[in-house]
Amino acid sequence: MKYSKRKVGYILNVVLILLELIGLGVCIVKYKKVDISYYTVDSNLLALITSCIYVVFSFLNKEIKKYVSILKYISTLSLSVTFIVVIFVLAPMYNFAYKYLLFNNELLYYHTLCPIIAIISFVFFEEHEIKGIRDNIRAMYFTICYATILVILNILKYVEGPYPFLLLYQNPIYVSIIWFVIILGGALFISKIIEVFKNKVNLKFKL
Repeated sequence: MKYSKRKVGYILNVVLILLELIGLGVCIVKYKKVDISYYTVDSNLLALITSCIYVVFSFLNKEIKKYVSILKYISTLSLSVTFIVVIFVLAPMYNFAYKYLLFNNELLYYHTLCPIIAIISFVFFEEHEIKGIRDNIRAMYFTICYATILVILNILKYVEGPYPFLLLYQNPIYVSIIWFVIILGGALFISKIIEVFKNKVNLKFKL
């Protein structure tokens, strides 16, 4: 059972890598660049890198190191945040444009397929031990870094947005603070949910 789960996790990560590359290719062809000011783009690039690392460890049949587990946890949380923000924040802001945000061009990969596959793979098929608030907070490192950097760049007017809740000079300061707290608090909550489900699956299959 353990071998078969590892094999499925390996295959899902290979699929994820291919989908990430397709999404990246579509993005480059369409925009002639990769705009790393977007959390969506950054989180998917991170997922591409961490999946490559996981595939190498799995292919060599090596024990998954703690740092690899944390990296996968970080990228899975980041894609989860991407998916949930699209569903519950961005789509309502843009007149409930779910069809466009979930299925249009590179967004099909970045907003829908890659997050779903990453979550399923991490929770059900990959070999990771995630425990406690320390790991939950570690999973937020990427999100915290992104938020901090983009806020600073917006304050300095090097970047505008790119999301409505990051338009610091168009929104009252308290609105930006509220959004900052909501998104980081939500990320922490999501990281805990992922941990709970992951540990239940681990317990069931005694990984």
